Amino acid sequence: MIKKGIAFLIILLSVFTACKRNNQPDVDISGIDLDLNIKRLDKEIFEIDPANVAGELPDIINEYGDFFELYSYRIIRLGNPYQEEYADELTGFITDYTMNKVHEEVMDIFPDLKDVESDIEKAFKRYKYHFPEGIIPSVYTYIGGFNQSIVVSDSILGIGTDKYLGKDCEFYDRLGIANYLQNNMNPGNIPVDALKSWVLTEFVYKDSVDNLVNNMIYQGKIQYFLDVMFPNTPDSLKIGFTGNQLRWCIGNEKQMWNYLIENKLLFSTDYMTINKHMNPAPFTIGYPSDSPGRASVWLGWQIVNAYMKKNPKVSLKELMLENDYQKILSESRYEP
Repeated sequence: MIKKGIAFLIILLSVFTACKRNNQPDVDISGIDLDLNIKRLDKEIFEIDPANVAGELPDIINEYGDFFELYSYRIIRLGNPYQEEYADELTGFITDYTMNKVHEEVMDIFPDLKDVESDIEKAFKRYKYHFPEGIIPSVYTYIGGFNQSIVVSDSILGIGTDKYLGKDCEFYDRLGIANYLQNNMNPGNIPVDALKSWVLTEFVYKDSVDNLVNNMIYQGKIQYFLDVMFPNTPDSLKIGFTGNQLRWCIGNEKQMWNYLIENKLLFSTDYMTINKHMNPAPFTIGYPSDSPGRASVWLGWQIVNAYMKKNPKVSLKELMLENDYQKILSESRYEP
């Protein structure tokens, strides 16, 4: 175990550690032609006349197309929107008392999406700059009954606004959602979560050996990608840590790395070990209880940062296409 007595960095450094930057300068996106327009199914579906759902449904299907099918099948799970009985199922959903209360809260928190739309648009402009051939998805918002936060399919990106009502939202307490998860259920988390979900489907994990350090470096690549997409966003928000949790990682970087080496965990292929270090949790198993969950992802981020600093000619696209994680580890010469 890492000794709990290891001190945090001096609190005066907190402003800098929360906003640490990657080594790539921001790019000029002023000339990139991209006009993102988020379509608000979360708003429009509750404006349907409950007495005339069957009559208004064709217009909704026509406007939202493939996304409405995805919404019906995968998110609210009402089935085929083209079947006759679907109108009755949808009527039940939009007239449900709790769903209407959720809708009211969503409209109170998100009367418009100007800020969210602007941040996502700028991020996708940077994405288009680095990946000119990349697909820019159509973006939608929805209320999904607290199911998926983000859904991605082909050229579709859906955002469940009911999962971003703020960490103090009473609905989340009623549902028994753990505090460490609620901490990242805020409006400000939407742009980062949206781009992260998109890049995870565009650049999937690939390696013949599925071990802990390879997963750490893959997730580190995702975090570096977010660095480039959101150059002015605090590191704490990009990785989903509190400021104190981020400072804990910075202050205990060497101790975490030594712990993984001394316990021969870096090259562990044990499924449970990998999950305990990669997935959200109150803290990272093996580290002290004041560590954040996914602290080893932060280490992977530092490895990728070191690799990119050692290889300044490597482009973001080349990094994301590089699936030899051992090469990244070796050439990073990472030593906290």
